[in-house]
Amino acid sequence: MACHSQYSRDFETIDYCRFLVSFLVDARGGSMRGSRHPGLRVLVPPSAASAPTRVTCRMLRLERTLRPPQLNDGEGLACRILELGPHPCNFNSPVLLELPHFASMRGRQRELVVLRSDNGETWKEHSLEATDQCVKQALGATFAETLEPTEELREKRIIRILMTDFPLYLAIVSRFRQETALIGSDGGVLSSTVVPQVQAVFPEGALQKRIRVGLQAHQIPAEIVSKVCGSQSRVSVSPIVTLEPRRRKFHKPITLTIPLPKGYLQSHQGQSKGQQQVNTLRLLCSITGGTSPAHWEDITGSTPLSRVKDCVTFTTTLSARFWLMDSQTIHESAEMGGYIYRESCLVPYMGKFVVFSKRCEVDEALIRCFCLTDDKVDKTLECQEGFEICAASSELEVVEGNSAYLEVGGGISPMVKSGEVLRLRFSAFRENRLAFPVHIKAPGASNGDMNNDNLKDISAIGMIGFFSEQPHKQQQLKEQAEKS
Repeated sequence: MACHSQYSRDFETIDYCRFLVSFLVDARGGSMRGSRHPGLRVLVPPSAASAPTRVTCRMLRLERTLRPPQLNDGEGLACRILELGPHPCNFNSPVLLELPHFASMRGRQRELVVLRSDNGETWKEHSLEATDQCVKQALGATFAETLEPTEELREKRIIRILMTDFPLYLAIVSRFRQETALIGSDGGVLSSTVVPQVQAVFPEGALQKRIRVGLQAHQIPAEIVSKVCGSQSRVSVSPIVTLEPRRRKFHKPITLTIPLPKGYLQSHQGQSKGQQQVNTLRLLCSITGGTSPAHWEDITGSTPLSRVKDCVTFTTTLSARFWLMDSQTIHESAEMGGYIYRESCLVPYMGKFVVFSKRCEVDEALIRCFCLTDDKVDKTLECQEGFEICAASSELEVVEGNSAYLEVGGGISPMVKSGEVLRLRFSAFRENRLAFPVHIKAPGASNGDMNNDNLKDISAIGMIGFFSEQPHKQQQLKEQAEKS
């Protein structure tokens, strides 16, 4: 396998197992790792390539993608879009691609879907599975010693993709986990693995032809409800249940089962079973399909609800999104549900916070904060301008579109306008930067002594905290909780 990197010229120091953008492969096959993106690997089995072929593997910036895939609510790109070449290119046997991603899976609540595009305009789901068994069958014993189990790769956030041909682009999409099954005229049952109580029962004759049906159970964290409705509100919600494909008419009503909101169960303990329901329990529905935004309507009055243990069952002839809300303000349920839904659909990622500093005066310094996903910690621009890394966090979950609020303390204080709030907004795979000057406090010195020449050698120890809520707001919420 010829492994000459496209831009390398010093042949004495070439790493023959790594590539920058492209590499040459022949009938001998081989394994190559990406130099710029740790975890990126291409495995070509022997005889997969009929002739010497230059393989290109490039991670694209978002602005260089003319037509990225259209995403539904709650979906987001798990990594940058990958450009592959040559295209078209067919192999004699499957080729394996290992690709790192930065999506937070939240246990089993979310999953990854591989999309491919052969023309840069239309996208479809990649159909070839890459289970451990499929990978072993495709690659044989050639790379047996270098292959890690899928579970270990999942912990490292690496996804495997088997391909017999190269598409022009590949996209990895993070979405809420969806159970799928082929259901025909004989009916069937579809259950969620995320929320086992969620179930869809298709009676015989509900579908006239065999189609693939999807069931999605989207859990809403209590923190989101408190954030949207307030910590003192008595609003509680069930998981959002989605039937795919949406807006499909069934020939016979199907039965859906959804667990009751926890808050409703706690406030109605001992209530008799049956169809008697307190009017604070509302059934919300959205029939919009595709990438159109969800529009919620209260259909409680037109849909009979039956309680079975800690769940509610009802029938529907149309595939859509459904969920239950327990709210004292029933007339605002649909509007409130829209706010909660939009907040809960923000996509979670794994990122890290990095702080750079540069001392420009005796008692002043410049601070630059970043929230990184796939960027390198040692930012090129900051290094060229004389900044130094003074702190870097471990990986933690950050949410698309949300802001991290900063609190600065210790030996430094921010030089900002009165009332100005320092916050860093996160957007995946973009440069999330916040720059501000700070005033350096000298230990044991008053403000009048700050120009003393002895301060030139003093190294200040400062603290910067990143919070999901404004620090003073957190204190207010804590005080309210203690009073209640």
